[in-house]
Amino acid sequence: MKWFSTWFDSPYYHILYDERDENEASAFIKAIQQKLKTPPNAHVLDAACGQGRHAITWHELGFKVDGFDLSPKNIESAKLYTAENLSFFVHDIRDPLPVVGAYDLVCNFFTSFGYFDVKSDNQAAFHSLSSALKPGGVFLMDFFNPTYVLTNLFGQETVMKKGISFEINRWTEHGYLYKSIDFKDQNTVYHFEEKVELISKSDFLDYALKSGLTWTGMLGDYQLNEFDDQSSPRMIFLWTKN
Repeated sequence: MKWFSTWFDSPYYHILYDERDENEASAFIKAIQQKLKTPPNAHVLDAACGQGRHAITWHELGFKVDGFDLSPKNIESAKLYTAENLSFFVHDIRDPLPVVGAYDLVCNFFTSFGYFDVKSDNQAAFHSLSSALKPGGVFLMDFFNPTYVLTNLFGQETVMKKGISFEINRWTEHGYLYKSIDFKDQNTVYHFEEKVELISKSDFLDYALKSGLTWTGMLGDYQLNEFDDQSSPRMIFLWTKN
């Protein structure tokens, strides 16, 4: 079983990353919506949506929204917010979506990508998400900037959350960024490991081009500043469907 199938389904994932809250998501989505000037009747797809915090904000802004995630437990939590024009389903980002040509906007937030062992899976995911878009629709991809991450990499740290001491180690190997997470809770020892490919800007542009997408812009952080190769923490790509 792949690491992302177990770690994302663990309650400890959400304890460790509890700073990724609804307020952060709401501020970012509202800023993006104003920049893109998304039409009021738009149909939005949140790909790899987690527990749905970004999808919920899109819906609150008046859009019809679908969200999917590989984790059944994440989707179970997200479905608590199901409403008219807001739905969630379990799906693997690499597989063809149930509908094609249906969405005005497809989003993939917070490095919910790059977890695969072979590059062909990255391309398959791009084909799937591109196929979901209407002609002229927008694809937004939010991924960390590998140059910035490697320059500012903290090898070791201890993070305290809800009385749990998470021992974290980070390293790079064979083009991937690894993070080991070790902790003890209620006399049980746990070990998880994250593995994310250090995908370059040029690789992303190539995946998109091969999927019928045209690059229209790029941002470097959640405050929507312009992208700088060295100093921007994020790579927020914008493409349109040909």
